[in-house]
This record gives sequence, C-alpha cells and structure tokens, in this order.
Amino acid sequence: MNEQIAGQILGELKGIRESQQVMQNEIKSMQTEIKSMQADIMGIKDSHQSMQTEIKSMQTEIKGIKDSQQSMQTEIKSMQADIMGIKDSQQSTQTEIKSMKSEIKDIKESQHLTQTQLNETNEIVRAIRHRQEETNTKLDALSMDVYRLHGEVLSLKDGQERQERILEKLSLRSIEQEAEIRDLKRIK
Repeated sequence: MNEQIAGQILGELKGIRESQQVMQNEIKSMQTEIKSMQADIMGIKDSHQSMQTEIKSMQTEIKGIKDSQQSMQTEIKSMQADIMGIKDSQQSTQTEIKSMKSEIKDIKESQHLTQTQLNETNEIVRAIRHRQEETNTKLDALSMDVYRLHGEVLSLKDGQERQERILEKLSLRSIEQEAEIRDLKRIK
C-alpha cells in the first residue's frame, strides 16, 4: 500500500516536474519575447521595469519550487501537502504569465495606435509640403509679374522722358518761331 502511494506520489511529482519544465520553457519563451520587444517599447521603461521585476519574481518562485521538490524527495510523508502548494504556485505563475501576455498585447495595440497617428501626421506634413510648393509656384509667378511690371514702368519712364525732351524741343522751336515772326513783323 505504501509503495502504491509512493508510486502515485512519484507519478504526481513526475507530472509536476514536466509541468514545471513546460512552464520554464514558456517563461524562457516569454523572456525572449520581452527582450525582442524592448527595442520597440523604449518609451515605456517603467512598464518594462515592472515586467522585469515580475519575471525576476517568477524566477525566484520557480527556484523556490525547485528547492521544495528536492525537499520532497527526502520527506515523503509531507509530499502531498507540498504538491498542493506547488500546484497553487503553478496556477499563480500561469495567471501572472497570462497577465504579462495581456500587458504585451496592450503595448502592441498602443504601439499600433502610435504608428497610425504617426502615419496621419506624415500625411498632413506631405499635404502641407504640397501646398507650400503650390504657394512657392504662385510666389514665383507673382515675382515674375512684378519684374515684368517693373520693366514696363521703366519703359514708361523712358517714354515719358523722351516725350518731355520732345516737348522741350518743340517749346524751343516754338519760341524760336515766335521770335522769327516778331522779327519779320518788325521788318515789314
């Protein structure tokens, strides 16, 4: 009977060890995933530090589980109580892992939202650049019009100066002709 109980206990221990190995592999996988996400979530250092603290806490709990397994091998009578404690600890670890997965999902969603907002901002900047280019084109056209008008104004000034010189010459001729007419009237 004791051998049968010891066999059952050893079977449960083996199941717990396998479960712990799976958990350790899952924890290692989570650690790898967390490390790869560190580059993506640099702005969320506080959250990252709390996750590292949780991971260290989980590693400490796993080490405690390993220590309790070694003591279980030497204390067969207290094994059943220890096994129940380990199962409870495993459930709490799985709950923490699920919580970490949920936090990672939230971080990814936040990162996606930030990327969407960045894309919208880029579109706005492109539209502003396009409008700026249109404004620059219009400004260049206005500059060309101003240069053309400036040229026309200079041309008009030159024309006006020529007209003034012509009027001046005509005035001089008119004065000369009036003088000649007076001279002719005197001679008569």
